[in-house]
Amino acid sequence: MRLLLHLFVFLIAALSLSAQVAVETAPDFTVKDVDGNQHHLYDYLDNGKLVVIDFFTTNCGPCQTYASEVSASYEYFGCNHGDVIYLGINWGSDNDLVRQFDSIWGAYYPSVSGLQGGGNAVVDLYQVQSYPTVILIAPDRSILNNHIWPPEAVNINAEVLAAGGIPMSCTVNAGLHQPETAERLQVFHPDGGAVHIVPSGLQGKVYRLTVHGADGRLVFDGSPAASGHSLRLAGGIYVAALTAEGRRSAVSKFIVP
Repeated sequence: MRLLLHLFVFLIAALSLSAQVAVETAPDFTVKDVDGNQHHLYDYLDNGKLVVIDFFTTNCGPCQTYASEVSASYEYFGCNHGDVIYLGINWGSDNDLVRQFDSIWGAYYPSVSGLQGGGNAVVDLYQVQSYPTVILIAPDRSILNNHIWPPEAVNINAEVLAAGGIPMSCTVNAGLHQPETAERLQVFHPDGGAVHIVPSGLQGKVYRLTVHGADGRLVFDGSPAASGHSLRLAGGIYVAALTAEGRRSAVSKFIVP
């Protein structure tokens, strides 16, 4: 029995390390991101760029978890203004859902929706096996790594550095990122079935508090009360966000058991 258990664990580990795209040379594509900007893969490669692609779906838990990690790597290499280009390629969602995903889960790199941006066709072209799948493409069009796992910033950075990527400042894209603010959100669990979300550091602005589920579903939307809000939520992962004047002031991810 113990031998069977070890064999099962080994097989799971082997599967997690196996190739998640079924091609070795990157096929060309042209897509349009949710902001209307066009991206032509071979133009980037012919200009000597490395390209990191994050294949994702909006309702995939690990995709949500690792989006901010990919974003951190995107920032580390200059927010697409250096020699490394980052793209998120979605399967199955429209522009609005992808924008919502990016906003909730902290993905600042350009994202292409499956339905309106051409993402579905690219997923089929690359024969993507699972999500998220993060790959690294060299200027000679070879896929240097077809499954960076786990896609944490430190792992992506190591692969890109080994391929010759050069870190650089992301000041050119600073407008996308939120500065340190005094506002905070704290989440308490007073009993097994409730959460209490308490804002602090509010500064006389007009604020909005939203809570989204992991599937993007909006479960609360209103003005934050200084005393906080008590909500009864089903088990799962949630994101509470505090915004003011169109900018995110605070965010807190939490789990309801």
